[in-house]
Amino acid sequence: MDEPKILYAVAESCPFDSLLVREMRRAVDALLQLNLRRFRVPQQNLAKYSALDIVKQALELLFEFSPSAKNYREAMRTLRVYAEDDGEMLTTLQSSFRLIANAVYNAYTGQRRAESLEPHRLFLQGVHFDPSELQKSFRFVGVRPPEVSPPSVQKTIFLDEGYEPYKEILEGKISDEAHNGDRLEHWTEIILENFDANGRKLIRAGLNHVDPSTSLLRKLPLSKDRKLRTLLKKRKIELQVIERVADVNQVFGK
Repeated sequence: MDEPKILYAVAESCPFDSLLVREMRRAVDALLQLNLRRFRVPQQNLAKYSALDIVKQALELLFEFSPSAKNYREAMRTLRVYAEDDGEMLTTLQSSFRLIANAVYNAYTGQRRAESLEPHRLFLQGVHFDPSELQKSFRFVGVRPPEVSPPSVQKTIFLDEGYEPYKEILEGKISDEAHNGDRLEHWTEIILENFDANGRKLIRAGLNHVDPSTSLLRKLPLSKDRKLRTLLKKRKIELQVIERVADVNQVFGK
């Protein structure tokens, strides 16, 4: 009896994909709009910070040494102090911080796990994007941009290439979960086309797609025979989740 083929998976609450490029750009743009008003440094009337400076401070507090509930509280307190009771401004600072913090947490956790596995092929949800666009957003907020693929990867495959509804997802016309069954069947075909016998294979994708049993969206209607694990199993490929990366805001922000 043939040994099952293995596809390792990193299931992420904030996948490293084309949608993240869009959302990071929006978050940075929102902060740049706030830069029209400068923030006074407490007890230093002459010193001014921009919204980007404030979010950078909050990120540094959260990721100092390693994320923790205490660091998260300090980061949020910093945002509140500088917002100076301006509710609308605080909302923008917090929403941008939450998105960027989770993107950083997922990107680097997923990257470290991928590097430790040393895969030869990497499957990413979404379509091909310019890495410099995402790197620019990370740099804007003072974070060293993560790498898309580990050095061991010989080929990176984007699972939504050729999937027509993905354009509507990118444009915000439908949700990321829309047409989920058809989408996962498309992913399965792409994986099969690029699954040779040599080296390890890794998929980095959303928890709700790769490991829906642990996702907040697990109650979405999706028949068992159209889950990615089931679809792959029918084709003699075993999906093994080696890392589940939760939302940093849910882990430390409670």
